Amino acid sequence: MRTIDDRLAALLAAAVFSASPLLLCGCASPAPAPAPRAAAQGTAAPLDQRFASEPAPAPRFPDPERGRKLRAAAADVQALARRAAERERLPALALGVVIDEELAIQAVLGVRDAAAGGAVDEHTRFRIGSVTKPLTAAAILRLRDEGRLSIDAPAARYLPALTGVVYPTRDARQITVRDLLTHSSGLPRLGVFPPASTSRDVTEREILATLDGFGLESAPGAATSYSNLGYSLLGLVVARAAGVPYRRYMSDAVLGPLGMRDAAWDPSQVPPGALASPHARGVDGGAVAPIQPWRLGASEATAGLYASLADMGRFVGFELAAWPARDAPETGALRRSTVRESHLMARNGSAFPAAGGDDGPGLGWHVREDCDLGHMVFHNGLIDGFSASVTLLPQRGVGVVALANVAGADLESLNANVLGRLAATGAMEARVVPPSPPVRRAAQAVASIIGRARAGALDRRLRPGWFPEAHLASLRRALRDAGARVGACALDGSAVVESATAARFGLRCERGALSLAVRVDTSPDARITSLSVEEQTGATAREAPGPSDRPARCR
Repeated sequence: MRTIDDRLAALLAAAVFSASPLLLCGCASPAPAPAPRAAAQGTAAPLDQRFASEPAPAPRFPDPERGRKLRAAAADVQALARRAAERERLPALALGVVIDEELAIQAVLGVRDAAAGGAVDEHTRFRIGSVTKPLTAAAILRLRDEGRLSIDAPAARYLPALTGVVYPTRDARQITVRDLLTHSSGLPRLGVFPPASTSRDVTEREILATLDGFGLESAPGAATSYSNLGYSLLGLVVARAAGVPYRRYMSDAVLGPLGMRDAAWDPSQVPPGALASPHARGVDGGAVAPIQPWRLGASEATAGLYASLADMGRFVGFELAAWPARDAPETGALRRSTVRESHLMARNGSAFPAAGGDDGPGLGWHVREDCDLGHMVFHNGLIDGFSASVTLLPQRGVGVVALANVAGADLESLNANVLGRLAATGAMEARVVPPSPPVRRAAQAVASIIGRARAGALDRRLRPGWFPEAHLASLRRALRDAGARVGACALDGSAVVESATAARFGLRCERGALSLAVRVDTSPDARITSLSVEEQTGATAREAPGPSDRPARCR
């Protein structure tokens, strides 16, 4: 049988509201209409945007000892790092566990250079390879939020050279900026411009010149195919939309606000004694030896950034801090809603949570709904003598980052093992979603009727005109019958939340227990549009992130 660590390693490498037969049932509310796609917006809320006067309570972690228990696993996490460094023969390894916004556990091992030595610490710079892509995506999304570009516009609006690509079919639409973000543009993994080398920079002219007559592998939006070329082009889009060079905008708008003070684009920018040398393995996996780094030039938006463990801890903390949605002021490099958008599946012009076991592109990230750990966001990096891996569990407030200065290190398995060890503490449960005040009040009102001579009070809580008169009579009769069997009831404090307008509550009664499901409308004076009551025969309802602990495909 595969262990959780085995399953997580395999995963990283690459809403049903259930109920038993009802005693009584209200009319089901109609399915909500799809939300319209948002237009480009500034960093402040639009003037015509309205907000709830009574916001829902923020999700919370169920275990008050969560932080202490997770941090207590530090010695075990550090031991995992040591074993991985020995097994992989890594010159240097920097591993960090971020809990909420803090780099809470660190393991920094080895030397900067296998030949020359040199101590490693949390400020040693490693090249992070393709983990640069989520940062480039952040720049694109910030420009979108500032109203300076549209990710659903043709990318040729910003890079006219893209008008020269050849589409495979006449019904293919133009490549959009979103297509580049989600690796669904039809562009291949690499371009045909001169490859990166140790002696010269790739130029913007070389990248754009090769687009003339360049054939797409598939129609935009029809398939997903990982493309470094697409992210090289996004770096050029950043510069065009911002009106300043890519590096400058990244420094001013992304890296600086994130506090990534150690970040650099070129080894010459790193102070002496602070740079990890890139290494390659010998023939047949032999001893590692230092090599010269590649110069990416105008293609650096895809994989060129150097950063330290301290930098990456801040970045991971910032990404985790976007969850959950809340009313607090915005203080980061990106709006929290934009960060959350980047963490969701992004296909066909919309963002949505992955289903159980599904995976696919987000905006700069890769997203998976893991059958054991739920919502997982990750990206790996591999380049000229460096490896990197970042894994986020947004609903659990935990992230892991690993950096090494040899190409091909299996850092995905290390991250998976670390997450498995943290899960074994029992303290990595997802946040609990409390019921919204209108739903809880509706449940309290129904509970106060059962077993008491207050049947008339039910009518005042129902949505007028929603329930036919014959059905109202059956509801009243069923409530009286339930009360006769179990007596007076009250909420027992447990709840399973389906949405902001629906939840299932446990009722503690004089002669038994009931389970009450309630749905309300969204009017200022919320009224009940659906309700059902069941006899409880097993475990009571409990507060949880959704109607089930495991996604449907994982059961």
